[in-house]
Amino acid sequence: METSEADGPRRRDAAATRQALLEAASSRFTRLGYDRTTLRDVAADVGVNLALIKRYFDSKEGLFKAALASTPRFLGRDEHFPQDREGLAEALSHQLSAGAWPEFGEHPVLMLLRGSGDERVDALRRKALDEFGRQILAASGGEPAGEDDDERLLRAQLLVALGVGVAVVRSAVGLRPLRDATAGQLAAPLREIVDALLTPPADDR
Repeated sequence: METSEADGPRRRDAAATRQALLEAASSRFTRLGYDRTTLRDVAADVGVNLALIKRYFDSKEGLFKAALASTPRFLGRDEHFPQDREGLAEALSHQLSAGAWPEFGEHPVLMLLRGSGDERVDALRRKALDEFGRQILAASGGEPAGEDDDERLLRAQLLVALGVGVAVVRSAVGLRPLRDATAGQLAAPLREIVDALLTPPADDR
């Protein structure tokens, strides 16, 4: 079926509105958490009718899922994914540096921290953090983690927790010099931490 010229602007406007709603929701979920973010406020941020959120995302949970899916992968897209521990440390130093996420205002990982009171949403949060840990393992150069490989996954999750802690301390406390640390300043200490946590034992190399 052909699309008339009149349909073109409407479709583009719909895509732009959906994207604007995602950006407004991501900002509120990051700053306020799931529970304190309301669909009415998100619609007001964009200047549209509340019914549009339900049309595009069905529900608040659907909007949260879409916001999570639209958040950039923390370690980069596949073509830029770190291939070893040195690349991982470099990627993390950029991800955790001051001003790294101007489009979000704060580090988007904060979206995953505040409890929702909704078990289905909390399961999404746990899944996203678990996937971040598995991304780190994949970038560390070792074999993919098995179902019972708790020790290696624990080490990766400790690194996830460090990154989350940086985001929280910077946002909630503004502790200096961490608050203003650049990628260059973070690179060396993060390289030491990555090597300490993720270098395989000698008998596994």
